[in-house]
Amino acid sequence: MDKFIYTAFSTVNNLIVNRAIRSNNLANLNVPGFRSDIGAKSVGTAFLSTMESLETRALSIRNDKTQFSTDPGGLSVTNNLLDVSIRDRGYFIVKGPNEPSLSRRGDLRVDANGFLTNGANQQMLDSNLQPLQVPPHREIKVSDDGDIIITPPNAADGETQVVGKVALTLGGDVELAKSDDGEIRPIDGSIPALDNSVILVPEHLEKSNVNITEQLVLSIEDQRQYEINIKLINSAAEVDEGGATLLRLPN
Repeated sequence: MDKFIYTAFSTVNNLIVNRAIRSNNLANLNVPGFRSDIGAKSVGTAFLSTMESLETRALSIRNDKTQFSTDPGGLSVTNNLLDVSIRDRGYFIVKGPNEPSLSRRGDLRVDANGFLTNGANQQMLDSNLQPLQVPPHREIKVSDDGDIIITPPNAADGETQVVGKVALTLGGDVELAKSDDGEIRPIDGSIPALDNSVILVPEHLEKSNVNITEQLVLSIEDQRQYEINIKLINSAAEVDEGGATLLRLPN
């Protein structure tokens, strides 16, 4: 069988992965701060690892880490004192399922145990990289530099207290990618250094940066590429069958 059938199979495999990525992006269209995943636009090739040989086909290979778009999403005014978005670059550091991760999600709330969490129930970490616990309060808000400010239950009018500061970072110098659990982390597994230059916008939420029009257009293009490669596979089967017929001994 001609080797180009394996090239077509490799492309079909990448297109199937792309389909899952587009579906995931569209499913998270309304998730605050969501960063859209990027499909297989640029991949390596298996041919490069055997350059000195006489290979006539090159199979595309994908990276293990999922790339994502860092374009900012639009901001929407909520007038909620616990809603906050990041202006321009930067991330919150949150407690992930297994280890700390980075997030742009700013729909904050205080859970039943007094911990500050986002809409995904991830605990927000403080400047010591510990879960940020909020004492009883009458009112709570977040400042533009990340301070958590409360009005104690029995405080006089205008009396406030800073009870913590959310951990903010620019992401460090190491490349960021999404891990298998969908969380954003540096590819070397490190925790980026805190950075006080990150500015927040209180009472605003950042929308997902998914461009629905782009996702739909790319889905159509992927479908066309899929159909082309299926035709190539069928053609390869016909060529293989024709070659086998020519080589078959006459009766």
